[in-house]
Amino acid sequence: MVNTSTALCTLHISGISIDFSNSEKNVESAAARIGELLEPIERDGRKIMRQTFSPPIKLSLGDTFSLRLRYRRRFRNIGHEDIQFDLQDMIRPSDGRQEYHKSHENIKIVVVLSGGATSEPEPTSDTTPELQPETDEIIQICPRFRILVIGKTGVGKSSLINRAFGVHDAIASTHKPGEADIDHEFISPQNNRFVLHDSKGFEPGEEGNVNIVRDFIERRRNMAALKDKLHAVWLCFEIPRAGGRLLETGTEDFLTLKRGGKLGNIPVVVVFTKYDRFINRVNRTLDESSLVGLSPNAIKELIKNKADAELKEICIGPLEKYAGSDVPHATVSTKADHEETLARLIQITEERVCKHVATEASVMTSIAQRVDPALKFKASIDVGKRRYWKALASCAAFQDRTTWDCLRVLHTDIVRVWNFHDPHGYLYSDDFRKMVVNMVDKLDIGPTTNPDRTVAIGLSTVGAVAGIVSVLAGPAAPIVVPIVAGVVVAKWVYDVYKLSGVVLQRFIAYIVDLTLVLQTLYLVSEGQELSRRVIKLAVASYYASPTSGEVHNRIQGYDRKMTLLERADRDTLDKIIELMELYSINAKEISAVRAQIPTVESVPDEPW
Repeated sequence: MVNTSTALCTLHISGISIDFSNSEKNVESAAARIGELLEPIERDGRKIMRQTFSPPIKLSLGDTFSLRLRYRRRFRNIGHEDIQFDLQDMIRPSDGRQEYHKSHENIKIVVVLSGGATSEPEPTSDTTPELQPETDEIIQICPRFRILVIGKTGVGKSSLINRAFGVHDAIASTHKPGEADIDHEFISPQNNRFVLHDSKGFEPGEEGNVNIVRDFIERRRNMAALKDKLHAVWLCFEIPRAGGRLLETGTEDFLTLKRGGKLGNIPVVVVFTKYDRFINRVNRTLDESSLVGLSPNAIKELIKNKADAELKEICIGPLEKYAGSDVPHATVSTKADHEETLARLIQITEERVCKHVATEASVMTSIAQRVDPALKFKASIDVGKRRYWKALASCAAFQDRTTWDCLRVLHTDIVRVWNFHDPHGYLYSDDFRKMVVNMVDKLDIGPTTNPDRTVAIGLSTVGAVAGIVSVLAGPAAPIVVPIVAGVVVAKWVYDVYKLSGVVLQRFIAYIVDLTLVLQTLYLVSEGQELSRRVIKLAVASYYASPTSGEVHNRIQGYDRKMTLLERADRDTLDKIIELMELYSINAKEISAVRAQIPTVESVPDEPW
């Protein structure tokens, strides 16, 4: 029963464009503010900014909607301005209009509406509520990972942020070299799941910056909401040459404050940058006579041992003198063949955030980062354990729902955790969801062992996928996916959820198949904006690899070994985790495999 006595007028905003070519203001960045949420708007030309929202942003009367502009004034001062929108005015003339135009001080703003304004009846108590993804609650509590990065100019902060979070020109977009506004919130258009605060570090003779940083951390620590608190600090140093000084006076004071508890429990991780240059220096100092007769691997091990000893002397020793042993450190390089060093930094950060801040913040740390696929697996499991995965066999929320609706919330949670740069929302589209459903269905038809797949069983998962990607990724021909897209062949998705062995198999298969397709997509996309072509390549590569057959064999074997009574929720969750961990690829393997794969052209794009 639906009560139609009160109707909510709703707007769906699918895009915004800002044209300030006739304005004297030097607009540096813009973001749409919906309540407390900020959605950054990308620059699309020198004087135009544009952003598409997929899925569209939903606004109802009573919501607040504004546009926040950040612009540079004379003498390099930064100004902010909020342009408010009247939702009553936007909704009123709704007869088929698809755009809302607003002018403000010669700045032209166009809001693209999806379907105009609609009236939605308010549900009464007997209306079945829509299934909500578990990530909805996490994002409401902690929509972004908030990090402060401290370091001198030239230490490599920009490269570090760009690589760790898969964005472009993070710090360069915030201010000019040598400048830093610690209170400025930088949110990247390519990855809006982290907020960056930048500090120029503790230069000699500028010890006052310690007070600025300390006050900033104190203010953020006292904020009530988790989304406003600071979640981690990276304190960056370039590895000095032998005899060089690592810590300036201001840095020593900062570390002493941390050791004395004056900064609270905020995780501080010391980051030693440009590890690749340091390794090259160590290599040049080796006596060539000591390398005679050694294998390449033995030489690498010798260099690493010598580098570790030197690092302990010039970096770790001085650090522990002031910080103690409780401040962790990571040695990183942003070069492609050292991706595992960035993964280790992210792992340390996530562990500290989980221990000292909050679980939601640690999950958002894993979501925001784009260098460690293993952490994506871990975060997916953490999210799944909160509700849906741990109760697949007895989930009351799934009762009287179609399988399609139940799979939707599982799909949304997993895709959100992987956090690809997907401005068109391809991974949330019905076309992609149908492709995954049909893959689950097709892999479960016929004999459980495909002789064509067993040829490559002895190869590693990543090696097999790399070989297939190389074959499929030719620039000329379109990607052919041997699965029907756009039409659901698997009619069982329209059935109402009812517990059975087959249903559990399909749910497990959907979760694991989708996760491993996204892992393959991570391998081939390399942080670029997603296209349908690249997504199809990932699906086709996973489907053709021995991994897909092995996964389904293991799921079917699990079903045969258990009776329905024995297949409790805990056993089902354990099986999902077992399969995901078995086929998870770490950052070092990713780097090695990417070197074997040709560049995948994402443009021109192609239909599903």
